[in-house]
Amino acid sequence: MHTPFYRLMLVTEPEPDHIGAWLSFVRNCATQGVTSVQLRVKNAPRGHRLLLATHLKAVLDPLHIPLIINDDLALALTVDAAGAHIGQTDGDPFKAREQLGCSKYLGLSIESLPELLQANACPLDYVAASAVFSTPTKTNLRTLWGFSGVRALSLQSQHPVIGIGGIHAGNTAAVMAHGAQGIAVISALHQAENPAVTCRDLRALTDRGTQS
Repeated sequence: MHTPFYRLMLVTEPEPDHIGAWLSFVRNCATQGVTSVQLRVKNAPRGHRLLLATHLKAVLDPLHIPLIINDDLALALTVDAAGAHIGQTDGDPFKAREQLGCSKYLGLSIESLPELLQANACPLDYVAASAVFSTPTKTNLRTLWGFSGVRALSLQSQHPVIGIGGIHAGNTAAVMAHGAQGIAVISALHQAENPAVTCRDLRALTDRGTQS
């Protein structure tokens, strides 16, 4: 059975001057269960973002792991990424789909039920419950969905729902049990003592969650 690309998404950005180590980290995760990688780089010059995306795609393509670009449709098209992820302030999903074409993936962050109802009519591949729990990697959160919020979104969504924000091996099973079809993680892997082991654990939990 084909595993969807959004089952276990690594959201990532390198530390300055550590690109080589970062690429090794991503490659490690990509061989141990991650099903897609989302590059999220804020407030960086376009040339630097292009460099990162190009290097990252060169690592992921041989492994057949899709590269998703956060909030930069032009960059996604330039490097021929597998798709893009946009937020509520990043433009019209219909226009984004028109730019990307029908062959690219497109995801959208959801921060309220009215946003979800609007998203139901949009040409998306998944929506992200943002955020499920509080997280130090994003401070401007409007909503903390919690388990009950993930359930509400999953019941009303026309698209697969993934959870993002504060998700780790200790709560992944519950997130999946409440209707999520996948998770996106940052700290759970970037701060893991052993990223390979954590990848395998998270992948097993997400796979098991969609079978229950």
